[in-house]
Order: sequence, then structure tokens, then C-alpha cells
Amino acid sequence: MSVFDRFLLLLSSPDDAMFDQYESPSLGHALIIVSVYALISSLNSFLSASIKSGSMGFSLITFFGSFLTTYLTWAFLTMLFRLASEVMGGLGELPNIVAVVGLSAAPLIVTSAVSIVITVGGALALPDDPELILPKISLLISLIGMGWGWPGILCYFGLKYAERLHEAKAATIVLLTFLAGGLYEIINSGAFE
Repeated sequence: MSVFDRFLLLLSSPDDAMFDQYESPSLGHALIIVSVYALISSLNSFLSASIKSGSMGFSLITFFGSFLTTYLTWAFLTMLFRLASEVMGGLGELPNIVAVVGLSAAPLIVTSAVSIVITVGGALALPDDPELILPKISLLISLIGMGWGWPGILCYFGLKYAERLHEAKAATIVLLTFLAGGLYEIINSGAFE
């Protein structure tokens, strides 16, 4: 299966996309998907910083910071899910969960691309946004991405198959992580200032 086929399967049928991750974790596909996500997400951060500050230096720092943060998030979620799975009786090993969390970034590619359109379109259509419409839309897009990818539905199926966890245990881990991440996003979004 090609990485593009895996990507489409992750978006359309998460259950089927994660089914084989216990026996043969797709580490290469995971690295490619996270790298594409990091690039698109960092481009959005660069554009947003350029629009707000007008400084190329600050925008480049924002780009590289966002790029690095994506890989650090991958590592953090991998360790978090691995430890939680271990506590809950998971049978997988580290390569399994590395692949699962990496593959789960697939929807974030889509939401980051949408965020670029919102960033650029918003700068053109709403240069002054006193109602904070754009931050609210961006927050909604982020929460959709989280619910679908990191740490949402795809991570649930990944934990279920790659760690051989019972559905309720996998759902509990994912739900608690989603709630913590969602709260963090809401607090730091600037949508309700």
C-alpha cells in the first residue's frame, strides 16, 4: 500500500487503516504524514506571523518553531499513549504506537490546509476583526482536527489495534487526552478575549 493510499484510507475508514498496526507498524508512512503535516502547519504559522507582524525574521522563527513543535507533539503523544496503554494492559510495543500516532496526523494535514485558506482569506476579507470571528473559526478547525486525528478517532482505533486494548480503555485514554488538549486550545486560542 502506498502512503497516499494509506492517507486516503485513514481519512475514509480509520478502522481499516489501523487494523494492521500491531503486526506491521507503518513507520515510514507515519514519518511522511507527520512531515507533510509539519510543513503545512508551519506554513500556516509563517503566513499568520507575516500578516500580524510584517517581520520576516519573526515569521521564519515561527515557521521553524511550529515545525519542531509538530515533532515534539508526536513524541509527547506517543509517550503519553504508550504509558497509558501500559497501565491499561496494552500489549503493543513502542514502534506500534509511534506508527499509530504518526498516522493519526493525516486529518491534521486537511485541517491545516483549511487553516491556510482561513488565514489568507481572513486577512483579505477581515483585516480588522473586532468580533474575533477568525480566531473562533480557527479554534473550531483545531478542535475538529483534534477529534479526528491527534488525539481523536484515529488514535482510538490505533490504540485498539496496535496496543490490543479493549474499546472502553482505548476510548478512555483518547477522551481524557482530547479533553485536556481541547481545554488547552480553548484557553490559548484568543477567540474569547
